[in-house]
Amino acid sequence: MASPGHAHFDASTVGESTVFGPTDRLANGQRLALLEQLKSWCADTRTTITIKPVIDLTQHLTAPGYAIPDRIREHVILRDTTCVFPWCTRPARGCDIDHVTAYDHQADTEHTPQPGPTDTRNLAALCRFHHRLKTHTAWHYEMTAPGTFVWTSPHSHRFTRDRDGSSALDPPDAPGLATGPRPSSTNDGDEPHERP
Repeated sequence: MASPGHAHFDASTVGESTVFGPTDRLANGQRLALLEQLKSWCADTRTTITIKPVIDLTQHLTAPGYAIPDRIREHVILRDTTCVFPWCTRPARGCDIDHVTAYDHQADTEHTPQPGPTDTRNLAALCRFHHRLKTHTAWHYEMTAPGTFVWTSPHSHRFTRDRDGSSALDPPDAPGLATGPRPSSTNDGDEPHERP
């Protein structure tokens, strides 16, 4: 039987019982999953199940140094769900985790404050293509709230991306308005493709 990936269901406590919501999503492909479907997979003796602790996405997690521990990586993946570049739909589980404000590797040796800490308030999921775009071009972004990002293009056009989707912050008739390059599903992310 094929692995369904990671399933996420909301749960609440009613008296002494835990009650799960009837539907939620599978992390691979962002497909909906029914609780009854999950129960049938669990009844199959060939199914392997790993139950992980609940991750509170409102909590701020931090770690010393540049490396991103698994607990923080998982938090960012669940919060962002996809690459956070506007209109990109690459699943976050296959993305790089980026320091929104760059980590300064010299800060400790120079005894200066760290401008880009390894903290969930400074980390985002970016597919490799958009990670390179942010690192090597004039595209830049900031996190304005957990899971909400404002991107600025090299031509100063601004776009927002949150869990509800992406939108242009500039007027729709602004000259030269474009969403910038994004990878297509037919390449490995090394060739830019303009959004139609």
